[in-house]
Amino acid sequence: MNGQAALVLGRLGALGIAYELHEHEPVPTAAARFPMELSFGATICKNLLVATRSESRFFLLMIPVEKDADLKALREHMGCTRLGFAGERALERLLGQRQGNVGVCGVIRDDDRLVEVVFDTSLRGKSRVATHPGDNAVTIILDFDDLLRYVESWGSTVHFFDF
Repeated sequence: MNGQAALVLGRLGALGIAYELHEHEPVPTAAARFPMELSFGATICKNLLVATRSESRFFLLMIPVEKDADLKALREHMGCTRLGFAGERALERLLGQRQGNVGVCGVIRDDDRLVEVVFDTSLRGKSRVATHPGDNAVTIILDFDDLLRYVESWGSTVHFFDF
């Protein structure tokens, strides 16, 4: 388990948030969980960091794996310029993460609160949501309301959008 995972788990503990912890082989993408049988009976999501062309706004999207990220619709909803995937430098600088390790728990590294988190509306009320704490060889399962509390407790701006 890497340092970011330990930091995330410590924060969850400090907030009194219960979670299941599973260590496993690295999972390169959310969809790769299924053939590896690593869904743990939870909602599996992809996590994507996107930015405006000028990188004046950053959005960390958490979307069920079966849905597509409609960046044009999100852009119109957010009232911003064209959105595209953020590069490796932005991932590292803002979340301390690399491709294949992107997860919403990474907001704990966003000291300036520049990343706005966008959850798909279908996640509301889910009792078992899988995510990783910045290490794709570790999965935590928790209630979505607790994940939302974790993100909000850091001071991150949260939005809901129906992808």
